[in-house]
Amino acid sequence: MGVARNHKAAVENWLANGLGLGRVASSREHAREIMLLMEGAMALMLIHGDRTYTQTAARAAKRLVRRG
Repeated sequence: MGVARNHKAAVENWLANGLGLGRVASSREHAREIMLLMEGAMALMLIHGDRTYTQTAARAAKRLVRRG
């Protein structure tokens, strides 16, 4: 469990840093929201066997970042 927790935290930090470099406001909060979208998309993709959840999550993430 600790390995997964550390990895997820590292990915969230990586996202936040990237968003910050792109001058996205509230980069930490947006990174957390994107993590939720990613995790949800992966879970639903596994449950339903439908890859389009990732495309929907990507569109939602782009809207979040644009609205800032």
